[in-house]
Amino acid sequence: MGEQGVKQIKKSDIAARFVFVKPPTFETLEQRLRGRGTEDEAAITKRLNQAKVELEYADTPGVHDIIIVNGDLDAAYKELEDFVYRPVDPVA
Repeated sequence: MGEQGVKQIKKSDIAARFVFVKPPTFETLEQRLRGRGTEDEAAITKRLNQAKVELEYADTPGVHDIIIVNGDLDAAYKELEDFVYRPVDPVA
């Protein structure tokens, strides 16, 4: 879910926890996108431009409950799994 989706959910009555999964570096993201070979240059450029916006938004304090860096898939998945199954603190 992108920036606009997060903002819409936060304005609603939906109880949600917000997770952002990001690449170790922007360069890593670009290498991954290009390495797939599934998109043309225009699509890659569009995705990279959107990623810049999303990565900047993710750095805004309080936007996400957790940010997971996907440098190692197994470690990132374990971190996500631990977060998902961790009990939610009750709201006072």
